[in-house]
Amino acid sequence: MRPLFLRVENFKSYKDTQNEIDFSNIKVACIIGKNGNGKSSIAEAIAWALFGEFERLQTGKRGKVAETEYINSHRDYMQVEFEFELNKTIYKVVRRLDRKGKKYLSLFVKKGDSLIPINEATYTQTQVKLQNILGIDFNVFLHSAYLSQKRTEDFLLSSPEDRREVLAKILNLSVYDRINELAKEKRKEIKVLLDIKNREIDEENKILSEEESIKSLVADLEKKRITIEAELNGLRNRLNAFISQRSEIEQKLDILNQKKNEMIELQRKADEIRYKFDAARKELLKIEEKLKEEDKITAMVKEYEMIKEKVELKRKDYEKYLELKNKMVLCERDIKNKIDQKKIFEKNIEESNLQLNKETSEISKYEEEMKKVEVEISKVENELGKVKQYKQEQEKKREEIVKHEKLLEVVENKLKELASSYRLIEANQGRCPVCLRQINGQEEKEHIKNEIAAQGKEFKQRRDSLTKKLEILRKEFSELEEKIKNEEILRTREKKLHGMLENLKAKIDQKTQNISNLQNSIVQVTQSIKFCEEEIERLKEEMTYLKREISILSFDENYYTQLLQREKELEIYQRLFSELTVNKVKAENLKKGILEYQEQEKEILKKVEDLKHEIANLSTFAHAVMLEKVKSDILTCESKIKNLQESLNSVLKELGILEQKLNQIEEAKEKLSRLESEIEEMKKKIEIYDIIIDITGPDGIKNEIIANTLPQIRDEANKFLKILTNGAFSIDFKTQRETTSGKTIETLQIEISDASGTRNYELFSGGELFRINFAIRIALSKVLLKRSGASIRMLILDEGFGSQDEEGKDHIVECLNRIKDQFDTILVITHIEDLMDAFDQKIIVKKDMEGSKIFVV
Repeated sequence: MRPLFLRVENFKSYKDTQNEIDFSNIKVACIIGKNGNGKSSIAEAIAWALFGEFERLQTGKRGKVAETEYINSHRDYMQVEFEFELNKTIYKVVRRLDRKGKKYLSLFVKKGDSLIPINEATYTQTQVKLQNILGIDFNVFLHSAYLSQKRTEDFLLSSPEDRREVLAKILNLSVYDRINELAKEKRKEIKVLLDIKNREIDEENKILSEEESIKSLVADLEKKRITIEAELNGLRNRLNAFISQRSEIEQKLDILNQKKNEMIELQRKADEIRYKFDAARKELLKIEEKLKEEDKITAMVKEYEMIKEKVELKRKDYEKYLELKNKMVLCERDIKNKIDQKKIFEKNIEESNLQLNKETSEISKYEEEMKKVEVEISKVENELGKVKQYKQEQEKKREEIVKHEKLLEVVENKLKELASSYRLIEANQGRCPVCLRQINGQEEKEHIKNEIAAQGKEFKQRRDSLTKKLEILRKEFSELEEKIKNEEILRTREKKLHGMLENLKAKIDQKTQNISNLQNSIVQVTQSIKFCEEEIERLKEEMTYLKREISILSFDENYYTQLLQREKELEIYQRLFSELTVNKVKAENLKKGILEYQEQEKEILKKVEDLKHEIANLSTFAHAVMLEKVKSDILTCESKIKNLQESLNSVLKELGILEQKLNQIEEAKEKLSRLESEIEEMKKKIEIYDIIIDITGPDGIKNEIIANTLPQIRDEANKFLKILTNGAFSIDFKTQRETTSGKTIETLQIEISDASGTRNYELFSGGELFRINFAIRIALSKVLLKRSGASIRMLILDEGFGSQDEEGKDHIVECLNRIKDQFDTILVITHIEDLMDAFDQKIIVKKDMEGSKIFVV
């Protein structure tokens, strides 16, 4: 992985989006600045962009910190954009976190100038995809690409016994501890199950021991069952005979009951015919009474026919009269509606004129407001122009300040050199410490001292002049800073004024449109009023015409109404006349029906007499007595059968229970065979877990990996240590130590060899210890990356150069230059300004009232 670009926004002490670094042309660079300025935050931002985790949260020395604490205290969110190249493909990561803890992650592939999103459905899925692309996790990144002095100390400054565990964590071997624990848990679970299975075998053997006694009981119960079933069959045959006899008697009694029911039904029919006969006679009398009014009804019908003819003659005139009257009513209503409509239109015109005056007045008011806003915008733009000039002046001042600071630094160094030379001349025994020539006498010595003093005075004057100039420049810079502070307020004011201007323009456009709409509406309503007036005149003319037509018709409405009333009164006689004919036919039919009812009654009464004789012959007391005796015999037989059936059921129940037990015995035999197989399988699994526990234990695969990895770390570390110490030191690792009791224990002792012999790592300090630490740090990084198979060609070194002398620092820079071909980018984070000149490329971090700022030099 090669870094290409980083942008940090609101991350810790960084605020605006101008904090960005273009890594595309950076090979080896130092990140320099005072403590607390935000140097390490650059590395933390890269780590957070890639993995969404923080280095300090991992080390845990300051207690757990909420992720939102990394958001700048003056902002509501933080965001990091990181572009990198991996396997000839350019990726871009944008990670964002707001104050409420809401997380956002976007992943892109760069094709030319376009960014193509490759996000997954969720934040977590996108993170997994990003980690798969990188090929390493956060732990490997911290110990390979991002090396801090603190994490190296965790490994190097631990005791030899603890150092093995720290190395195991760095190599991510804790997975074997988890496998070991899981294997022990599984082995324990299987042993518990094995005990349960053994107890189950004991229970099944108890069941098998009862087999012979159960078979003996089954044979005795089978004999008893056969005896009961034979007795039951005899009783059932007798019961069937009694039931047949009962059926014959009941059949004869059923015939008797049928005859009785038939006689009752005939008597009911005779009563029904008698009722119909009486009803027919009553209805006949009523009809004969109605037929007596035949003459009166006939006369009324003739009058009805005559009046109906007169109504028909007047009907056409009545219809025309009604039509004219209805038209007059409609015409009067239309005239009223048109007059009301005209009044509404006139009122609308009056209201529209008032609204028109109001809209015109408001346009004038808005135009005045627009002029005022435009004047305000012009003022703000002038102020912003001044701010722009202030910024340009401030940048020039910044450049002058940096220039004068460097000059002042040169002058200060020169003064130190002159002071040192002056002291050396005073202590010198005949030679100049500057040019090493022989000094002849006190006079020449005083002359040289005077020359140095004169130069010192000149440089002091230059220092004082530069100091005063710097104070003036810094003061002017601060004054410009104060003037620039108003920019954000002016931008906000400008944006607000433009918004007000656009709002006023929109209001004027709306009012202009309203005026146009009102004028068009007035024209349309005026035309509608004219149309209403024309319609009213036309309707009045139509009313005059209708009145004249009614007068010509000369229709008497009262006389016509009287005729209709009389016609309605006589309509009933028309219906009564129709009923006369029907009643005559009904009377004849009723007379015939009465004669038929008399004949039917005689026939039914004769059948009733015949049935009485048949019933008398069938009804005997013997049938009823015999039926009662047969029923009693049936009950007795059923009682005996019930008792025997209960005995049989009891026997069958016992047999069923015993058969179930025999089935259980068979199942127990099968289960016993299955349990034995399962126990054998469990024993095999326990053997397998024993092997896994042994392999993943302290003396297993973890120990083997450490033993295989240490020579690689040693060889790599010695390569770098040779450069850092001019070949004076070499490293070796000892993995076992013998105790005072003679027992061998696992350890990780670091031994350092030099010309004086071999010493333990713990006996070194200062610059020598740092060189050893630095060599091991780089060696661990290379080995971890090789193990992971990832193509991470970036190295970040955080702090750790403070204890070095000039030669040691030169060795470090030399070592970095030696390894730079193995990495695309190397970043060294340090607060030691002396190291700055050793790097061609520098990333300077400064912090002021506005927060941290990045300058790439």
